[in-house]
Amino acid sequence: MDKDPGLKKMAFPFVRVAPRPGKPRETGLTIVADRGIGMNRVTDLIETGGEYIDFVKVAIGAYRLQTEDFLKRKMAALRKAGIRVFFAGDVTEAAFQQGVSSQFYAMVKKLGAEAVEVSSAQVAMSLRDKCELIRMATAAGLKVVAEAGQKGIEDWTSSQSYVFAQVDAYRKAGAWKVLVQGEGTSEGVTEFKGDFVLNLVARFDAQDFIFQAKDGTTQAWYLNALGNQANLDIDDHQVIDVELMRRGIRKRGVFGLLGSL
Repeated sequence: MDKDPGLKKMAFPFVRVAPRPGKPRETGLTIVADRGIGMNRVTDLIETGGEYIDFVKVAIGAYRLQTEDFLKRKMAALRKAGIRVFFAGDVTEAAFQQGVSSQFYAMVKKLGAEAVEVSSAQVAMSLRDKCELIRMATAAGLKVVAEAGQKGIEDWTSSQSYVFAQVDAYRKAGAWKVLVQGEGTSEGVTEFKGDFVLNLVARFDAQDFIFQAKDGTTQAWYLNALGNQANLDIDDHQVIDVELMRRGIRKRGVFGLLGSL
């Protein structure tokens, strides 16, 4: 894919913006959640923001309600646009509960996805089981995004030592990235838990993580605190807003704009 770090090929090329490396990127990833969108929306997404999307996360298990042919067509369109795909959501956990994880990972690989999420949003599982799933998915040729945090449990961040132990175990098992759950850090809380996030990236590296950030205030916090190379999990209608923030144009304030330029 052509490299255009300063967007010289886009409109108004005389207005400088903060540069970003071209795809495929390994840092500053924008991951877009796909909750079962159709091909027309996929086409629009690629046309309007495809250059700025690194991964589409096929989320919430919606793919269990769609045909294999449809998923193949969607994924082919995304790959053609240089957008990689990974599978997440409740179906991965149902596969674990039913003892068919190896079949699940084989099908994900067959469909052409690059990665899969190992989570426990709906099905309780031990840290040992999670690490075994990471090893199983890795052996199937997939990158693994391992989830830190727990939906429905607001205070999962209260024991930082346990979260650190989770991250250590995931990394030793071969996880590619660790997804920091939005619920409990920025969602369903009275105040964003920035201290917890900063302690996490101080212990490890910001690039080891993907942060769920589903609103503009949270997105701006991550980009201000961690820089435009933070990996963010967002919704499909937020791609342009987030890229503008990464480029130092929108919602980052005068300091962010001058620092980027």
